[in-house]
Amino acid sequence: MRAEGRMSFGVEEEYLVVDPASREVRPYGAQVAALAARRLGRERVGDEISRFQVEARTSPHTRLADLADDINAMRGAVADAARERGLTVVSSGAPVLGEVRPLPLTRGPRYAESLAAFRALDDEQCAAACHVHVGIADRATALEVSNRLRPWLPVLVSLTANSPYWAGRWTGYASWRTLSWARWPVAGPPPYFDSVAHFDELLGHLHAAGAVMDQGGLYWDVRPSAHVPTLEIRVADAQTTAGETVMYAALVRALALTELRAVHAGEPVVNPAPEVLRAAYWRA
Repeated sequence: MRAEGRMSFGVEEEYLVVDPASREVRPYGAQVAALAARRLGRERVGDEISRFQVEARTSPHTRLADLADDINAMRGAVADAARERGLTVVSSGAPVLGEVRPLPLTRGPRYAESLAAFRALDDEQCAAACHVHVGIADRATALEVSNRLRPWLPVLVSLTANSPYWAGRWTGYASWRTLSWARWPVAGPPPYFDSVAHFDELLGHLHAAGAVMDQGGLYWDVRPSAHVPTLEIRVADAQTTAGETVMYAALVRALALTELRAVHAGEPVVNPAPEVLRAAYWRA
């Protein structure tokens, strides 16, 4: 078997903490994360910018069955931790019920810096996603795969849409999370990159302009990870069930592997205009 056929992958999921009776969001994400860390470890679970949220991460895997087991165990640990606090967690792209503005923000220097820079964007950014990391260590190759994944992104938005409601209101969109993220200066479908130098140059310009604090502020729906040797696909809403997350992760790895083989074969790249991609996102 070729090495690329054993492409590793892992998942990050964001959950919303809610009251089990009213189903409204509650600002106890940090407390739930701390309890869940007793089982999962601090490197596997943490808080998010919103105190309504918990983020949990699987280990990297090469077998789908192992990833599925990990996701189920991870969800179980977070759910049990919430139950200890008399709460529950839901996996939804946006809060269905509850007062979310102004958003209760997690304390910390990074979040304080973000709030100072982006103000109302942070105040209203209550959304939960499902991120899939695929193992591509070489940055140049990762960016080539990113280029080839761009035409697939609106399809993935449509397949994984799970946020039609926001704080008690029907939004009219299947994925309100996708539309709300589009307000940020660096979000949505990524640019087409000619090289690693092109990526680094653009990151430098965006940082100098104050549009991002660092590489972690690149909220594109596909990006090279800043801290692990992976390509991160960030386009999906949080999925309701573990099975849906597993199926989505399998699809993403299959697409990434297909496009990696296309890179090695020198196949031509489909490069839709950014305006067309943004319109396709809206239509999805």
